[in-house]
Amino acid sequence: MKISKAYQSIAYDLSGSRSKNRFRQEILWGICKMFDLFDEDNFCVIFDYKCDIEVHLDGSIEFYQIKSQKAQKPYSFTEISKIKGTGSVIGKLYVLKDAACKETRIKCVLVSNRFLKIKSKELSDVETVSFDKLDDVLKNVVISALKQELIRDEIDLTELHYLYTHMDLVSPENSIKGHIVSSFEKIKGCEPVKPNALYLLVSDAVQKKACYEFALDDFDELVIRKGFTKDELNFILDKYKENTDNSLQQVQAYIEKNYQKVSDRKKLKSALTKIFEAEYKSYVLQGKELEISAYIIEKSESGNLSDDSTEDLATNLISEFGNTFPPEYSKKEIYVFILLVITRWEGGKYEKINFQ
Repeated sequence: MKISKAYQSIAYDLSGSRSKNRFRQEILWGICKMFDLFDEDNFCVIFDYKCDIEVHLDGSIEFYQIKSQKAQKPYSFTEISKIKGTGSVIGKLYVLKDAACKETRIKCVLVSNRFLKIKSKELSDVETVSFDKLDDVLKNVVISALKQELIRDEIDLTELHYLYTHMDLVSPENSIKGHIVSSFEKIKGCEPVKPNALYLLVSDAVQKKACYEFALDDFDELVIRKGFTKDELNFILDKYKENTDNSLQQVQAYIEKNYQKVSDRKKLKSALTKIFEAEYKSYVLQGKELEISAYIIEKSESGNLSDDSTEDLATNLISEFGNTFPPEYSKKEIYVFILLVITRWEGGKYEKINFQ
């Protein structure tokens, strides 16, 4: 028997591929939501922890469960209320809302690319369906199903919603890239430099957060490991603004002025080019820039920043942060990276960033 025939005789299993696709769809929808939140004073989007997507705002939490479907027919309430394993889709979402502290506003939303259908009525005339505002007949269908599943006498449907999304959840990349570009123009007032690189950086950073698998009791640690804040997103977007960062040229000029040996200048310029290009893709380096610049600002505002030369400041910062860089970065690369941060700080880049 040929190898191809032998291989074809083995049953296939697409469950893993489907799981990966669902995970990717959740992440990309969450990225889209993150950009939509930019008008908020503060936000943190937590990926794949207590729900697919969590939005933490000042005084409220929003949970979003993503259900993508290839079929074009409506998503029936029978489907979302069918108990599978530990519960139905709508039941699990309701428990998140109902288990929360009464002092905190909790909003729970089921998101799908199919319109919702309850009994024989397709709710295709609105994008967001509030279960609490349905007519009495349809509301009773929802309440009865939840009472039976959760064994409760009372069901409160406030802050429980169904959201129809126009986003292509089956092949979402192009939709997300377009949304990022249009959002960037609205937020920053210009087109992003290297929009595809921006998309790859944001999606890679978010995927790393979503893939963190360990339970976290400390909320601040949870935000660091699983969350993406407005300040973090804004920091990345600033890197892709047109003609806003001339720190590379300034550090090159500094090297030319302060190093006499051609070999020293060549090695430092090579390290500078490498670290500058790597920074656009490295979430680690971006985090280091935030960390070091916050340190400089705190020392400057408290009057404890040495008013010496750039070289002295760089030496102090290397002493403070040099050993915290991953081992793949050489001493020269760390040095020129710190020169970049100092140059940007002198130019006022960090004045509008909230480091708290």
